[in-house]
Amino acid sequence: MANISVDRRRALLSVTDKSGLVDLAAVLRDHGYELVASGGTAGHLREAGFEVTGVSDMTGYPEIFGGRVKTLHPVIHGGILGPTHDDFAATVELGIAPIDVVVVNLYRFEEALASGAGDTAAVEKIDIGGPTLLRAAAKNFDRVTVVPDPAHYPELLEELKVGDGATSRDFRRRMAAVTFRRCERYNEAIAGWLENVTGTRDGVALRYGENPHMGAVLRLPGGELAAVGLEQHGGKELSYNNIVDLVAAVKLVADFDEPCCGVIKHTNPCGFGLGAGVSGLEAALKCDPVSAFGGVFAFNGEIDLETAEVLAGRFLEIIVAPSFTPEAAARLGKKKKVRVLTVDMGRFLRSTAGRSRAWGSLQLWQEEDAGFPELEEWKVAAGAEPDAATRRALEMAWKVCKHGKSNAIVVTDAEATLGMGFGQMSRVDSVELAVNKAGVQGLDLQGSVAASDGFFPFPDGVEKLAAAGVRAVIAPGGSIRDDEVAAAAGELGLTFVLTGRRHFNH
Repeated sequence: MANISVDRRRALLSVTDKSGLVDLAAVLRDHGYELVASGGTAGHLREAGFEVTGVSDMTGYPEIFGGRVKTLHPVIHGGILGPTHDDFAATVELGIAPIDVVVVNLYRFEEALASGAGDTAAVEKIDIGGPTLLRAAAKNFDRVTVVPDPAHYPELLEELKVGDGATSRDFRRRMAAVTFRRCERYNEAIAGWLENVTGTRDGVALRYGENPHMGAVLRLPGGELAAVGLEQHGGKELSYNNIVDLVAAVKLVADFDEPCCGVIKHTNPCGFGLGAGVSGLEAALKCDPVSAFGGVFAFNGEIDLETAEVLAGRFLEIIVAPSFTPEAAARLGKKKKVRVLTVDMGRFLRSTAGRSRAWGSLQLWQEEDAGFPELEEWKVAAGAEPDAATRRALEMAWKVCKHGKSNAIVVTDAEATLGMGFGQMSRVDSVELAVNKAGVQGLDLQGSVAASDGFFPFPDGVEKLAAAGVRAVIAPGGSIRDDEVAAAAGELGLTFVLTGRRHFNH
């Protein structure tokens, strides 16, 4: 084993992608780091004139099995996982000294698959040591800096410059998150390839996907609904579409502090009402009781027996609430096919924060659309300042509108939805749909309010709302014709509010 010093900084370099490596190594060397590298990385740096300590020199073991095993050794992982430099006083006699920077990128497994590699070639591109090094370094971000990709070298170089060879804890923690996410994607690519070969998918098998001919699985931490704050108390097993609608329903009612009920059908709200128990339920049903047939009913408060009796008299798929009285639970338990669930709101929201979509290895992720700070800062672009009742109605319409597919229009009074139009290619079509829905139920829109999830590109939308009896409209704004639309709203006697922030649910 090489002579070691507990006090000296060390950087472990083991990379597939050599781009930027020489420049990074030069900065590390100039800041006093001992460069430790394996295999091809060590050779590349030596050819560039660097003095390099080989991994084998540190461990006292040669690389074996054609390089398959080289960094999987206590000297390396002890050097990464040791909590502080002082703790290494107890391990120096074992040849274990601190490693402070870990720069590793993984074998190109995804590229091998994309190029049509066969089983043997694909297996050879499954990295074992790399993810192990990355995860160890990321776990110990309090002391160790980990960088999993050359794209982050510029940030590392700036940190080393500012910190005179050291990095900030904020940077180390952020790189740890980047690293675990990179390992997750890498593992997902490998698991997906193996599952495609075997024709199986890990997770809880569902009856089918969006359509009966499509297989589907549910993946949960530990394989249990409880891990995300849900518990099923009765009814049939959940289907793929059930779960999609269940998530949408809980997130709708979670946006309200007041007791409320929301009804979801095909991920869109088809009814919403403020009020505890049966009052909120009845308010939610007056908007579109036909669409509520077979829907998901969500509450943000306890369900009592009176509410359970009304629910039991309807055809529905799911009932979800934070709790049920014993009498309500017993009544709904007689509905053998209805899925009855309790939800721990806090745990559910933490577990489902963020939105993602995936098409094979192509994945999208975005932050959760959380909060409504714009409701404290809106601008009245036309008409009178809304009174307390109008403000309450506008705020409710705005929050419900967030949960429908765009283009979204929601018309409400101060307590419940009256008409909704979602998912149309034209915003004015959504306006017409919302007005027509209210008309079918014989609901009077005189004095109602409306929310739009996007700007009105032309005045025609607000003109149709005004003609239906709407007296106030809330929208994000952002159109080059905002002034023209606001002027039209003012001439029609509408209060027209612009928030400057949109909640567009694509």
